[in-house]
Amino acid sequence: MWHPRDRQDGDFRDYARLYPDTPPLPPLSDDLFAAFADAWAWPAAELDASVIAATRGVRVAFVRGFLGNWMPGNLVAPVRALQALGVDASIARTDSGAPVATNVDLLARGLSVGQGTPLLLCGHSKGGLECLRLADARPDVAARVVGVLMSQTPRGSSAVLESLILRRHQDSLPRPHRRAAEAVQRAGLSLIGANPGGNELTESPLAALIAALDATPRAYPVWQTASWSSRPTAWLDAFHERLGEIRPGCAHDGQFYLEDLVWPGLPHLLLPHLDHAQPAMGGFGFDHVRYWKVLITLFLGAR
Repeated sequence: MWHPRDRQDGDFRDYARLYPDTPPLPPLSDDLFAAFADAWAWPAAELDASVIAATRGVRVAFVRGFLGNWMPGNLVAPVRALQALGVDASIARTDSGAPVATNVDLLARGLSVGQGTPLLLCGHSKGGLECLRLADARPDVAARVVGVLMSQTPRGSSAVLESLILRRHQDSLPRPHRRAAEAVQRAGLSLIGANPGGNELTESPLAALIAALDATPRAYPVWQTASWSSRPTAWLDAFHERLGEIRPGCAHDGQFYLEDLVWPGLPHLLLPHLDHAQPAMGGFGFDHVRYWKVLITLFLGAR
């Protein structure tokens, strides 16, 4: 079972041993990790009571990441667990292959019900970008937002999607079977109409979006979870082999390189051996229900 204080495979900074060519990261605090690890060990009844107390009067909206709607069970278990405790929790409606602007419109319409209720936005991967953009661009929503919890949300581009959609990094695909695999994946993205959303996670479009987000002052707090992984855990969202081909020896979470998951100026929860999809899907011993319960309790408790 995954545990935040299991040092058998090393702590967060052990990525430097496993991935020695990772670019230097800015100084990052361990404050959130210590609180997270302590709360992770709480008995189930104590954690549930804390969740109930922290979320009283707050609506909790989860936003899936790119292709999240195509991953069966994505964020379903955490939402159902919160609902079982009486928490006003739901997965907000989005089109996980659509661009950010489209999903912001969908989110604004869906979250307009219950206006006046304080709102906690929980976004996984690209969903975190849409949470920020929604709260920044829609004053009516921003007035209700008590905070944004982001998990594995990138501010640097996806080399995988650049390879698939833009056909970059092709010099790292010398083997015929790897080129064939990319061709199939490329056709699949086009077939399901996911290219518009995927393209926004490539270099130039994502840089423009991040510039707009960075330029917007916000009155609500934002936390980010950043992680690295050494094994794939979800067939649709883990590209360890491809990332290793593009930049050998660089730490990643199976979808994004580690340095592209660090947001200057934000508090970070830094977790080792956590694959990109695990906060949304669980698996391989990782309790994603407990992950979200602990994060939400700590976040709202610190508000």
